[in-house]
Amino acid sequence: MRRRAQLSFWLPVILAVPLLLVAAGGDKSREVDDGMDIYFRETALLALSEQELPAYPETDAGEAKKIDRAFADAPPQIPHTTEDMYPITGEDNECLNCHHPDNAVSKADSPLPETHFERAVMAKGGPSDAMVWKVASYETVKDVVGARYNCSMCHTPQASNVATPATSFVPLKRK
Repeated sequence: MRRRAQLSFWLPVILAVPLLLVAAGGDKSREVDDGMDIYFRETALLALSEQELPAYPETDAGEAKKIDRAFADAPPQIPHTTEDMYPITGEDNECLNCHHPDNAVSKADSPLPETHFERAVMAKGGPSDAMVWKVASYETVKDVVGARYNCSMCHTPQASNVATPATSFVPLKRK
């Protein structure tokens, strides 16, 4: 009985020692390149491309010519440089200094539209609705709504040397 107790104690210890040695030192010669390693580039990804880098306008805000929209109801493109305006965060947004309706002096400043101050009120969809949740109405709030503070998600500076790809997109008529 005593022999069986000693064996039940030493057997796990004997089995654990090789596992601990492998875990501590490891055999690096067995490491297989599975292609899943992550490497960091020292240059920007665009710089590795054979394409020419986009050239954005150098004009300052208020001095640039407005660019026509790509289609009806498309977000307007930014006709001036935005280099010193990044990063755009909820606490620091240089765009709002000129484009918030409280700060826009004239129509030329392109004040934000009312839709940027409307929060969707959701309601549960009915059996005939395509979605479980639907927009029931919109509530007007005092400040820019949710993720709309990040202007560059929809509005981009117009690059002068980038060809627009061909498309068969046909926009709906403006409301």
